[in-house]
Amino acid sequence: MKTLLIYIVISFLSQFLLAQWAVDNLQTTQTDDQEPVPRIQFLNLNTGWLVHPSKKDTIFKTTDGGLHWIGNRTVDTNKLSGLFFLNNNTGWVAGYHGKISKTTDGGVSWILQNSGIQSWLNCVHFIDANLGIAVGSKDSNRVILKTTNGGTNWQILVRNNQARLYSVLMLNSNTVYCVGDSGVVLYSSNGGTSWVNQNSGTTSTLRDVIFKNYGPNTIGWIVGKNGALLTTINGGTNWISRSFNSVNFYGIDFGSIDTGYVCGRGRIYKTINSGLNWFQQSTPVQDTVNIKDIFCINSQNVWAVPWSGQLIYTTNGGGPVGIQPISNEVPSGFSLAQNYPNPFNPNTKIQFSISKSVFAMLTIYDITGRVMAILVNEDLKPGIYEVEWDASHRASDVYYYKLEAETYSETKRMVLLK
Repeated sequence: MKTLLIYIVISFLSQFLLAQWAVDNLQTTQTDDQEPVPRIQFLNLNTGWLVHPSKKDTIFKTTDGGLHWIGNRTVDTNKLSGLFFLNNNTGWVAGYHGKISKTTDGGVSWILQNSGIQSWLNCVHFIDANLGIAVGSKDSNRVILKTTNGGTNWQILVRNNQARLYSVLMLNSNTVYCVGDSGVVLYSSNGGTSWVNQNSGTTSTLRDVIFKNYGPNTIGWIVGKNGALLTTINGGTNWISRSFNSVNFYGIDFGSIDTGYVCGRGRIYKTINSGLNWFQQSTPVQDTVNIKDIFCINSQNVWAVPWSGQLIYTTNGGGPVGIQPISNEVPSGFSLAQNYPNPFNPNTKIQFSISKSVFAMLTIYDITGRVMAILVNEDLKPGIYEVEWDASHRASDVYYYKLEAETYSETKRMVLLK
C-alpha cells in the first residue's frame, strides 16, 4: 500500500516555552461523547505517537518533542482509539471493526492483524513483545481479546451483552484490570482466564485506569463520568472515592508518586500530594471542549488531547500550583483581601488569612455562577497565604472569588480587562 505522509509543522513562539499550557496545532473535529477517546503516548521527551478517531486511519508520530508531527496513513483500520508502544520500534493500534495493526519499525509500516471480531476496540495494552490484551464493545456488548504471540493470533476471552469496556491495563502476565460502563471494574489474577467484578462504589461510566508502583505499594486510580475519581492501595479490594466535583473525567496519569493529572470537560486538574487535593489548571481550551486523554512523560512534561482544536502540553507542570504561605503569623480571624492588581490582565494575586487549622476552599466564578477555577482545596495551618490566578484564556468580564473555611464565607469581585 502506498504511504501517504502528512506533515504538520508547528512554529512555536518563545513565550510558549514558559507558558503553563501551550497549544500544538493538530486540528480535529468534535463529535458525540460516545465516540472512543483519542490516545497519546510518549516514550521519552522526544518520541511520541497519537491516534484520534476523527483522523480515522492516521497514526501521528513526533521525534522532536512535538515540534513536528508526521501522519502515516498506511493502515486500513478506519477510526483508531487504541494505541500502545512497547519501545521505539514495536507498537499496536486498534479501532473500528475489530481492526488491530502492528508496527516493528516505529510506525513507518503497519501489518493488519486478524482479531476475529467486528467490534469497536477502545484500548490495547502489552507487557512484552508477545502478551497483550485488547478491549472494546459492539453496541452494548463487551469484548476482551488476548494474544500470546504479538498479535499474530487473537483469542476471544469474553464476548457478551454486558457493560462496554473502555480501558485495559496489564500489570504483569497475570494481573489485568478493565473499566467501563455502569461503574464496571474487572480484575483478573490469571491473565484473563477468569474475571472478578470489583466494587467500584459507583454506577458512572469509567474511562481510564492506571497503576503505579512506588516502593511497597501499588497505587491504582480510575476516572470516569460525573466526577468519578477512585483510588486503591490494595489491588482494588477496596476502591476509595476521591471525587471533588461532577466534571466528566476521561484520562488520568501520574508523573511521580506525588504529582498527577486528570483531564475532563474543558479542564485539567493537578495534584502534588498523591491525590489528596486537586487544583484546576489554566488551559488554552474552552470549558465546552472535552479533553480526552493525558500522558505524563514526567511530573513536568505532560501532553493532553482535546477532542477538538489542538493538542496542549506543558513543560513546567502547568505552572505554579496551590498556594504560597507568605507569613507564619497567626491571624486573629479569617479574612479575604481584595485581589491585586484589579482590574488585571491576565494575572492577579489573592491574599487570605487563616486563623486555625482548617479545610479551606478558594473558588473563582463567572457572573453566571459557573466555576472557573478552584485555586485552593486543602487543609491549611494558621497563616497568611497568597495564590495567583492566570486568566489568559478567559474573556474580559467581571469575576467573583469566594473563600470558604468552616462557617466563614466571603466573596469579592474582580475585573479582567484585556
